Amino acid sequence: MAANRALSDMLRLAARLVPGLQGAVAARGAACPTQALVHARPAPCSGNANRAALDALLAYWQHTYPEAGRPYWSSRCWGILIWQPLYLSVIGVHASRASLSLRDIAQPVADGWTSEVRLHDHEPVQGDTQLLIAHAASEITACCAQMSDELMPVIRLNAASACGTQADVVLAALLAARKARPEWSDAQVEALGRAWLAALGLNGLSGYFPFARTDGSPALALERRTCCYHYRRRDGELCSTCPRLAKHERIVRLNAQHETG
Repeated sequence: MAANRALSDMLRLAARLVPGLQGAVAARGAACPTQALVHARPAPCSGNANRAALDALLAYWQHTYPEAGRPYWSSRCWGILIWQPLYLSVIGVHASRASLSLRDIAQPVADGWTSEVRLHDHEPVQGDTQLLIAHAASEITACCAQMSDELMPVIRLNAASACGTQADVVLAALLAARKARPEWSDAQVEALGRAWLAALGLNGLSGYFPFARTDGSPALALERRTCCYHYRRRDGELCSTCPRLAKHERIVRLNAQHETG
């Protein structure tokens, strides 16, 4: 159990906002989980242990979708590595008004997926939104840099695509955080998105676009500029927000998804 209640409350709220997003608290000095990716600064438990987990992660996607090729495998592995820490960070800032430390986290890996993020017990940083975004952005940047350094020897990442995916994940997390902030206008969300990308040095790599639902109500969607290559899978297709689709086609797919729930 976390000694710091603010941290426990934040993780529970994040799990309610995003099903499948699991944060857990591990005491400092606890043993590194087996078959886990450990991201610590400095990294006493990294090295060979992380390489084995990354090899297993890549092998799962190579074996499951051999036809998809390296662009898909690398994009998939990268997205899996970063999504939970980034979502927790962004949701923490806006839903709990606190910023997490990502200096010592572990992500157990099984069947091609990270099941949770284990953080050391700590007191999140508190303050105004500008300060929290700056702090969280510095944590995200350092964490992603370490993950990239460790993944590159396993499978080569396209630097531009990796940055674009990072920008997409952060802005998608902001949309998830909006569920806890119903007072936000679309303009506020877009402004916050620009603030996050500026703090991360990812200006222009992602964004939002407004559109109308079938019933005429306004909505906001992620305007991705980076492809995840899901369409290269034998069971794949272009995603509803795929940059390869014309905007009107994206709107049709987004509305269809919304209506089918």
